[in-house]
Amino acid sequence: MKLKKVAALCDRMGMFYLCDQVNGAGTFIRQWLGDGCAAYPIDGLPYLDPENLCAMFDISEKRKEKLIFRHKDAPASINWDDADPVERQVDDPKLCLRYEGQTLLPLQTSAGIVFIQDKYLAPLDSLDYMHLYERRSGDSGMYIIAKIGMVVQAVIMPIDVVSADLIDHMEKLTDLCRTALIKKEQMYTPKERAELEENQGTLFQKGAGE
Repeated sequence: MKLKKVAALCDRMGMFYLCDQVNGAGTFIRQWLGDGCAAYPIDGLPYLDPENLCAMFDISEKRKEKLIFRHKDAPASINWDDADPVERQVDDPKLCLRYEGQTLLPLQTSAGIVFIQDKYLAPLDSLDYMHLYERRSGDSGMYIIAKIGMVVQAVIMPIDVVSADLIDHMEKLTDLCRTALIKKEQMYTPKERAELEENQGTLFQKGAGE
């Protein structure tokens, strides 16, 4: 886990949210840090509070005045454990969208399409071994778990971006892609199309005048 990247997310949001995970008997298990929209486990560090958290991340007194700090027990509606008997793995996203300044990953879940922000995967190590899972909170809301192996590395809340404007942009993009595919099928043989799909163009390809 890249905790400096977690701190950077919190700083950009202006919110440092410390959560204490406790079990049913009230025994402390571990802490989580996030910006209110995602949270990451803190392992191998002393117990944190807003004061020593600022010291650890070199947050100046001037900057601290512009930030919001929250420190409370982790919400009981979220399952913070590594195992959840009813969690469901979701397929890795095949594409991402840049929309209104946010990079979004569409995930196909049992409830339909949901989006998470790509930035919330940035603090994780070994993304090649990461898998995403959907879980349900006690109030029936959905959240996304990122695991590496069998260990939870992040709890991420979906973002509601579905709108007529987003759908309009996506439909226009689909139409443009379909037109480009038709042109490619008309201009190239199947073998040539396969070669084009395997190789990205470069600045040094032979062109006119060579």
